[in-house]
Amino acid sequence: MMASLAKYPYLTILCVAALAFVPFLGSAPLFDWDEINFAESAREMIVSGNYFQVQINYQPFWEKPPLFIWLQVGSMKLFGINEFAARFPNALVGIVTLLVLFSTGRKLHSDRLGWIVSGLYFISFLPHLYFKSGIIDPLFNLFIFSGLLNVMWADQGNPKAPGSSHLRASLAGLLVGLGTLTKGPVALLVVAITYGIYKAIWSRSLPWKAIGVFTLVYLVVILSWFGSLAAFTPEGFDTVRKFIVYQVELFMQPVAGHEQPFFYHFVVFALGCFPLSSFSFRGMAMKSNEPRQQVAIRIMTILFWVVMVLFTIVRTKIIHYSSLLYFPGAVLAGYWVLDIMERRQTVKWDQKLLFVLGFLLFGGGSMLVGVVAANIEWVAPLFKGEFARAALSTKVAWTGWEFLPGLTYCIATAMAAVYLWRAQMRHFLAVLAMVMPFYTNGINALILPRIADYTQQPAIRFLKQVGQEDAYVMVEGHKSYAHYFYASMMPFPHPEIPLEKRGDWMARGPVDKPVYLLARVDKVTPEFENVWFEHFQRVGSDGGFVFFKREPESNPKLP
Repeated sequence: MMASLAKYPYLTILCVAALAFVPFLGSAPLFDWDEINFAESAREMIVSGNYFQVQINYQPFWEKPPLFIWLQVGSMKLFGINEFAARFPNALVGIVTLLVLFSTGRKLHSDRLGWIVSGLYFISFLPHLYFKSGIIDPLFNLFIFSGLLNVMWADQGNPKAPGSSHLRASLAGLLVGLGTLTKGPVALLVVAITYGIYKAIWSRSLPWKAIGVFTLVYLVVILSWFGSLAAFTPEGFDTVRKFIVYQVELFMQPVAGHEQPFFYHFVVFALGCFPLSSFSFRGMAMKSNEPRQQVAIRIMTILFWVVMVLFTIVRTKIIHYSSLLYFPGAVLAGYWVLDIMERRQTVKWDQKLLFVLGFLLFGGGSMLVGVVAANIEWVAPLFKGEFARAALSTKVAWTGWEFLPGLTYCIATAMAAVYLWRAQMRHFLAVLAMVMPFYTNGINALILPRIADYTQQPAIRFLKQVGQEDAYVMVEGHKSYAHYFYASMMPFPHPEIPLEKRGDWMARGPVDKPVYLLARVDKVTPEFENVWFEHFQRVGSDGGFVFFKREPESNPKLP
């Protein structure tokens, strides 16, 4: 059996990854803000027929370029406008990522290293979870990592193929350019800093022709969209300008309150990337007599710390911002595990400690979540906020089996710990690879939908219901994109009303159709109801949300 799997590694990885990443993609609603934001941009492209420009509320949206959203559009054309379609592109990205990691390990050393690197990535929690999400970062990270690999191979050259450096440089420029079209110029920044540090320390000479080829291809790729947007759309230049300003703001100040302590991303990687992180740090200090492998270890180490330092400096700290760390972490961890398997290294105390912490966090923690959530009255008194208390009062149909993924994971990781202590790494990886799909799919099927029942589902039910009417929909008192997507909002029918005045017009103006208002319960004060939205009547409440309706004017005088 194992021999036949080894004979067809790419087909094996494809099948296993598909079985792990595709099921239950649509089991939970999209989560505010990022998942709904990107899915709504894709929906609006389909509704408006404007596939060139990213939009939110049918207005130019400058925070993100369009590449990932185009993939979501293609998925929605196949599967409909729903949660599964919004997340399906990342399932495909997950499959490609494991194939790229296997290929990387194979080129650097052997099939064995390829299996180890891709296997470590596959059995780690956050990498696995992101492939079942609808956020941009998995694709963005894949382009950066693949681009940097080709920069490395272009720099090393191949004496048997004199033109290979320029080919690799072209491919690197293409991949980093696509990364920029996915999320922004950080793709180029990370690759340039990593390569620059490597050359400054170990090789002062620069391959200027290859750099020129890279630069030319990169500019052609990014200008194909940024340049065309600025040149050929009415608000294109302003959109590009706002995009650049937004990128600077992410570095200089915390956006949307996402400010965390300076060690935030270190903790996220060490614990969230369990068990891959258990081996990554030791791998940074490894030496190799083979030049190609030594270069890879150096560049992966530099990439790791460039990302860590860069996003520690950045004032806006969000958990997935440092997810690029998982790629160099996997390669470095793979080298260390390979040395353990070949008896050149032993399992160290810090690796055992991190493994125990991960076991407690993900095994015990998820099992505890399942047990407590099914008995929510145990923890409800601990929450003091009005919204939290109201949300926890929502009637949620727990099955009683929510503890099962955590229990299974605890048993499997306990078995894996025995193999780790004995340095039997093949069995260690195999046990975790078998349990990981069950664990993450169990969380997606049993736990996440019920957490959403508390946090979002009442609002989403209301929005889906009013979305069937010809009505205006507003959200007030909290930032959300949910009303755009789940109420299937169409373009505003009165473009003569300026964007900044539309909310006031729907609240107080001579509206020509019903207006529905969604608000969090903790924002609904007497002033909210009797002054700001005095023309609305409360029509219901559910969980942490209150719903209002304003009837249209009998004879509206439209502007």
